[in-house]
Amino acid sequence: MFTGIVSTVGQVTELAKRHEQERRLTVTTPTNYFADAKLGDSIMIDGVCLTITTKTATEATFDVMVPTVMTTKIGQYQPGTRVNLEKAMLATDRFDGHFVLGHVDGTGQVTDVHMIDETVYFTVQPQHQALMQQIVPKGSIAMNGVSLTVIETTATTFTVGLIPHTLTHTMLQDVQVGDDVNLETDILAKYLAKERG
Repeated sequence: MFTGIVSTVGQVTELAKRHEQERRLTVTTPTNYFADAKLGDSIMIDGVCLTITTKTATEATFDVMVPTVMTTKIGQYQPGTRVNLEKAMLATDRFDGHFVLGHVDGTGQVTDVHMIDETVYFTVQPQHQALMQQIVPKGSIAMNGVSLTVIETTATTFTVGLIPHTLTHTMLQDVQVGDDVNLETDILAKYLAKERG
């Protein structure tokens, strides 16, 4: 379980093929972020829950299954790509953000980025339009693992706003029009959509 509150930004150092489509992802951090982590721990990378298979204090490796490669933007990573990182929350942690499972529902393409005062607004079009049934104004969404509030929706897009702190403390400051982002809709919205369906 995660909260969507990014704890640090890491950098992809390698994305290697394990088999035909499976990948092995290696991420490094500028601090000893993985020092207190153990093999088998869950780390959310850009919204994707992955398991540590090898580690040092500053670097960790993760095996990425075929469904994850197909559903997320991990296959687009290059050495140097910056990624959001969050460790699984402890039962004693303060809960900020919203319930984020690290199970990405699909990707979306950023169709507009603009600033009003100090807020940067992103408009995103999900690749699978069925996701729009689970995205509502004032609802929560995780974008590259960042917990955000939906400001407005159209039939095909949604808009979120980012305050300066969120931009400077996540890799979302790197996102431009045309880029893909990982999306996870709110778990409550999933259950409501299933009830309606």
